[in-house]
Amino acid sequence: MEKAVETGRKYPEQELALISKEYNDLKSLIDKYQTRLDQLKKELNQQADLFGDEDDKGHKWLRAGSFQIKRERRVSVNLDISGAEAWAKDNNIWDDVSEVVRVLDEDKLLGKVWENPELKPALDNLYVKKETWAFKLSESKSYDDE
Repeated sequence: MEKAVETGRKYPEQELALISKEYNDLKSLIDKYQTRLDQLKKELNQQADLFGDEDDKGHKWLRAGSFQIKRERRVSVNLDISGAEAWAKDNNIWDDVSEVVRVLDEDKLLGKVWENPELKPALDNLYVKKETWAFKLSESKSYDDE
Protein backbone atom coordinates (compact mmCIF):
# COMPACT_ATOMS: atom_id res chain seq x y z
CA MET A 1 0.00 0.00 0.00
CA GLU A 2 1.37 3.40 -0.95
CA LYS A 3 1.05 6.34 1.35
CA ALA A 4 1.43 10.03 0.64
CA VAL A 5 4.02 11.92 2.66
CA GLU A 6 4.17 15.66 3.14
CA THR A 7 5.74 16.12 -0.29
CA GLY A 8 2.68 14.59 -1.92
CA ARG A 9 4.74 11.74 -3.40
CA LYS A 10 3.65 8.17 -2.80
CA TYR A 11 5.92 5.46 -1.47
CA PRO A 12 5.57 1.72 -0.70
CA GLU A 13 5.13 1.97 3.07
CA GLN A 14 4.46 -1.73 3.71
CA GLU A 15 7.53 -2.85 1.76
CA LEU A 16 9.65 -0.27 3.56
CA ALA A 17 8.24 -1.44 6.89
CA LEU A 18 9.39 -5.01 6.14
CA ILE A 19 12.83 -3.87 5.01
CA SER A 20 13.15 -1.61 8.07
CA LYS A 21 12.20 -4.44 10.42
CA GLU A 22 14.71 -6.80 8.81
CA TYR A 23 17.40 -4.09 8.98
CA ASN A 24 16.65 -3.45 12.65
CA ASP A 25 16.64 -7.18 13.48
CA LEU A 26 19.93 -7.78 11.67
CA LYS A 27 21.59 -4.79 13.30
CA SER A 28 20.56 -6.07 16.71
CA LEU A 29 21.90 -9.52 15.86
CA ILE A 30 25.17 -8.10 14.57
CA ASP A 31 25.61 -6.11 17.77
CA LYS A 32 25.13 -9.29 19.82
CA TYR A 33 27.54 -11.23 17.59
CA GLN A 34 30.13 -8.44 17.84
CA THR A 35 29.93 -8.50 21.64
CA ARG A 36 30.44 -12.28 21.67
CA LEU A 37 33.22 -12.05 19.08
CA ASP A 38 35.05 -9.50 21.24
CA GLN A 39 34.70 -11.79 24.29
CA LEU A 40 36.08 -14.78 22.40
CA LYS A 41 38.98 -12.79 21.00
CA LYS A 42 39.88 -11.55 24.48
CA GLU A 43 39.80 -15.12 25.84
CA LEU A 44 41.94 -16.47 22.99
CA ASN A 45 44.49 -13.68 23.48
CA GLN A 46 44.69 -14.40 27.21
CA GLN A 47 45.21 -18.11 26.55
CA ALA A 48 47.91 -17.38 23.96
CA ASP A 49 49.66 -15.12 26.47
CA LEU A 50 49.51 -17.80 29.17
CA PHE A 51 50.32 -20.92 27.17
CA GLY A 52 51.71 -19.78 23.81
CA ASP A 53 55.21 -20.56 22.57
CA GLU A 54 57.21 -17.45 21.72
CA ASP A 55 59.08 -17.34 18.42
CA ASP A 56 62.20 -15.32 17.54
CA LYS A 57 60.12 -12.24 16.70
CA GLY A 58 58.25 -12.28 20.01
CA HIS A 59 55.00 -13.63 18.56
CA LYS A 60 53.16 -16.19 20.66
CA TRP A 61 51.75 -19.31 19.03
CA LEU A 62 49.24 -21.75 20.48
CA ARG A 63 47.65 -24.78 18.84
CA ALA A 64 43.87 -24.95 19.20
CA GLY A 65 42.67 -28.11 17.46
CA SER A 66 42.89 -27.47 13.73
CA PHE A 67 43.67 -23.79 14.36
CA GLN A 68 46.81 -21.89 15.32
CA ILE A 69 46.35 -18.85 17.54
CA LYS A 70 48.96 -16.22 16.88
CA ARG A 71 49.38 -13.36 19.32
CA GLU A 72 51.34 -11.11 17.03
CA ARG A 73 53.82 -8.72 18.58
CA ARG A 74 54.05 -5.36 16.89
CA VAL A 75 56.61 -2.75 17.82
CA SER A 76 56.56 0.83 16.64
CA VAL A 77 59.40 3.27 17.05
CA ASN A 78 58.67 6.97 17.49
CA LEU A 79 60.97 9.85 18.27
CA ASP A 80 60.54 11.33 21.74
CA ILE A 81 60.05 14.90 20.54
CA SER A 82 60.52 16.52 23.96
CA GLY A 83 63.65 14.52 24.64
CA ALA A 84 65.04 15.19 21.16
CA GLU A 85 64.38 18.90 21.56
CA ALA A 86 66.22 18.99 24.89
CA TRP A 87 69.09 16.93 23.43
CA ALA A 88 69.37 19.22 20.38
CA LYS A 89 69.46 22.31 22.62
CA ASP A 90 72.06 20.70 24.92
CA ASN A 91 74.23 19.94 21.88
CA ASN A 92 73.81 23.42 20.40
CA ILE A 93 72.20 22.17 17.18
CA TRP A 94 68.64 23.33 17.86
CA ASP A 95 68.75 26.14 15.29
CA ASP A 96 70.03 23.70 12.65
CA VAL A 97 67.36 21.06 13.21
CA SER A 98 64.25 23.14 13.92
CA GLU A 99 62.02 25.27 11.73
CA VAL A 100 59.34 27.88 12.21
CA VAL A 101 56.01 27.04 10.62
CA ARG A 102 53.58 29.91 10.06
CA VAL A 103 49.90 29.09 10.13
CA LEU A 104 46.76 31.14 9.87
CA ASP A 105 45.09 31.86 13.22
CA GLU A 106 41.34 31.77 12.54
CA ASP A 107 40.55 33.62 15.77
CA LYS A 108 42.86 36.49 14.83
CA LEU A 109 41.37 36.56 11.33
CA LEU A 110 37.86 36.82 12.74
CA GLY A 111 39.04 39.56 15.10
CA LYS A 112 40.37 41.59 12.15
CA VAL A 113 37.11 41.13 10.26
CA TRP A 114 35.18 42.18 13.36
CA GLU A 115 37.25 45.39 13.40
CA ASN A 116 36.71 45.84 9.63
CA PRO A 117 33.12 44.76 8.84
CA GLU A 118 33.54 45.58 5.14
CA LEU A 119 35.74 42.44 4.90
CA LYS A 120 32.98 40.11 6.12
CA PRO A 121 31.37 39.32 2.72
CA ALA A 122 34.72 38.26 1.28
CA LEU A 123 35.50 36.18 4.37
CA ASP A 124 32.11 34.47 4.23
CA ASN A 125 33.05 33.18 0.76
CA LEU A 126 36.17 31.55 2.21
CA TYR A 127 34.15 29.22 4.44
CA VAL A 128 33.41 25.98 2.65
CA LYS A 129 30.17 24.24 3.54
CA LYS A 130 30.15 20.49 3.71
CA GLU A 131 26.94 18.51 3.85
CA THR A 132 26.81 15.03 5.29
CA TRP A 133 23.96 12.63 5.91
CA ALA A 134 23.40 10.17 8.71
CA PHE A 135 21.09 7.17 8.57
CA LYS A 136 18.97 6.48 11.62
CA LEU A 137 16.18 3.99 11.99
CA SER A 138 13.95 4.57 14.99
CA GLU A 139 10.64 3.34 16.28
CA SER A 140 7.59 5.08 14.84
CA LYS A 141 7.19 8.66 15.85
CA SER A 142 6.26 11.84 14.11
CA TYR A 143 8.72 13.98 12.18
CA ASP A 144 8.09 16.71 14.74
CA ASP A 145 9.64 14.56 17.53
CA GLU A 146 13.17 15.06 16.18
